Amino acid sequence: MTAPAAGEGLLHVEALGATVAIEVADDRLRGRVEHAWSACRTTAVVGCPVVAAPELSPDAGDDEAAAALQSLTQLVTRAAILARAGELMMFHASALCDQRSGATIAMVAPGGTGKTTLVRTLGQGRGYVTDETVGIASDGTVSAYSKPLSVRRPATGQPKDEVAPSDLGLRPPQVQPWLAGIVLLRRDLEPGEAVVVEEVDVLDALVLLAPETSSLASFDRPLHRLAEIVQAVGGLRRVRYHDAADVEPVVTEVLGRPR
Repeated sequence: MTAPAAGEGLLHVEALGATVAIEVADDRLRGRVEHAWSACRTTAVVGCPVVAAPELSPDAGDDEAAAALQSLTQLVTRAAILARAGELMMFHASALCDQRSGATIAMVAPGGTGKTTLVRTLGQGRGYVTDETVGIASDGTVSAYSKPLSVRRPATGQPKDEVAPSDLGLRPPQVQPWLAGIVLLRRDLEPGEAVVVEEVDVLDALVLLAPETSSLASFDRPLHRLAEIVQAVGGLRRVRYHDAADVEPVVTEVLGRPR
């Protein structure tokens, strides 16, 4: 739905360069929502998309609250993607940037394969751009989405915890991020095996990256647009690893590139 006015009581956040208003009707969730989304807070915009946080049952416990926060994150992400479709090339990726130059690495991977763990492990002292969706404009700038990090619990089948970046020692970008490199993550090595970095030719890059995009069909000549982005950063590399810390040399190299 769309708000007819800025609206009192709404929490406005910036997501992929779009403003999304969050309506929290359940007072038991308001404080948690405000804290979780603290890195994305922004001023109100008249007529921006509005999403409603789920309401809890009368006897809701922590698991239900966590599930509601996880659902809210999905709603905000969906609203932001719809708002920027056809304007940004959007990848399912986590991203970090250098806090001085803005150089940004997009680490593309399907959901549940380690994107959040990578930014938690390698994000100290760097700009936390996102752990979910990277949006790239035609000039190479990146629209930050410093959302709550979606952290898996040890037990399977439980909801993720939506954790404010500050609770993990992460800070949003202090400068304008721009795309310095794209890597495709594959966490398929055994413990102790050395990280493997493979160059991927442009045609194979399109095949590998297209399924990890959002709203690709919204562009005219979408594959040409995707190829241009890949070529502008010197191509795609596939990074095979086991431990997130093993990817540090790749991140350091990309974030050290000049524009």
